[in-house]
Order: sequence, then C-alpha cells, then structure tokens
Amino acid sequence: MTNTLSYANNKTLYASVPAFPPFNGFVESKHCAGVNMLAIQAVIEGLPVNIEFSSYPYARILHSLKTGELDLALILKNSGLKKNVVYIGPLSYIKIVLVTPSNITIERYEDLHQLKNIAVIRNTQFNKIFDQDKKLKKIKVDNYKQAVSLLKMNRIDGIIGSKIGLEYSLRLQGMDSSLVTNTFDLDRHELGLHLAKKSPFITLQPLLTAAVERLYQEDFLYQIYQYQINHCLPSKGKSHSGN
Repeated sequence: MTNTLSYANNKTLYASVPAFPPFNGFVESKHCAGVNMLAIQAVIEGLPVNIEFSSYPYARILHSLKTGELDLALILKNSGLKKNVVYIGPLSYIKIVLVTPSNITIERYEDLHQLKNIAVIRNTQFNKIFDQDKKLKKIKVDNYKQAVSLLKMNRIDGIIGSKIGLEYSLRLQGMDSSLVTNTFDLDRHELGLHLAKKSPFITLQPLLTAAVERLYQEDFLYQIYQYQINHCLPSKGKSHSGN
C-alpha cells in the first residue's frame, strides 16, 4: 500500500468522460462541472491521485482504454472491453429511453419497428436486444446534440440514449419537455469505472472499489445532474424526475 500511494503521488492519472454535455460540462455555464467529472472526483476524493481530464469521443475512449493512453473512464458498462479493463461498478444506474415526436407513442418493444429511423450514438451498448436487432433502421450519430437536431428537422423519428443526455439536449435546443416524460423506457444500464489493465494505476483498484461501493446509489448520477440544473444554470422550466 505504501508503494502504491508513493507512486500515485508522483504520477498523473488520465481520465476521460464522454465529449458532450452534460457529462463533460454545461454549455450555459463554464462554472458548472460535468456530471461524469463530478462523479469521478467524488470517487477519488481523499485518494493520493493527481487527475487530468480529457473529453474524448466515445469511440476514442474505448480505443484509449485498450491501448493504455487513458487510465480511467466513467461510462456505461461495456462488455467489449473485458480483456482490456477492470470494471469497477456499478456506481450508479442510468435509464435508457427512447424519445419520439409527440405524435408517436411507443408502448412495447415491437412498436420500434414502425419507426423510420432511430438515432444511436456510435459504439455505445444500450440494450442487448436493441443492439443486435438488425431489423431496426438505425442512424449512427456522434452525440445527443446531433441526434436532437435531426429530430427537430424530422429526419428521424426516434433517439435512444441515457435519459440524462437526452433530457439535457432537448432542454438545450428548446424542444418540448413533454418528450422526456413520454419516453419509452427500454432498459437501465450500469455506469461504472473502467480502469485500463495497462495503467500503472491498476494497483489502486482496491481503493477505487471501496470508494465506488461507498458512494453507490441507484440514481447517483441523476442526483448530480439535477443539482447542477437547479443550482448552476439559468432556469428553463422545471426539471423532471427519474434518471
């Protein structure tokens, strides 16, 4: 343990979060830290670690964890990284929802096949059945902002993603907030730390595990999001409950 602490004190841990708000920050306020960044900071509080954040596109996060360029990321649990990372979680759970225009209501999974196009963030695993469903017409996008823009232009009629990411992107682009309350709940997904096996900080795994277990709450990330919305940003109407 002493060697681990001494080593960590002299090194920088490189961490990443998804490269779009609200995970890496908020557009309306530079003083409002991103929800994933705050969650990581809560985990490492009190640990002898100097941390430096980078906001990478999702695909680059996955690649960088495999190569060891990144030490740590807080993302949805990704089974494709089993050989390359130690997964520490869950720290929280995230609701995976499908947003559709107000004139379309999805009541069961089979109704998804009636949609013309569904926007999906590339390389993200949301739901096993959905991810492997080749009958669905999916359009790959880089972030939620892009997906919501396509929805506003009527180029798609569905977006799948985390409720936090979609709720914020709809809010930012002035979309009807009722879309968030009329979503189809597809799944709930684990959110946890992904610690690269090639990272010199792999020795901190026991301390990180203990911190994650201590902080775990089912809606931990959504609590952080709601606090930021309510205390850091200009009011744009009432926020919604759920995660």
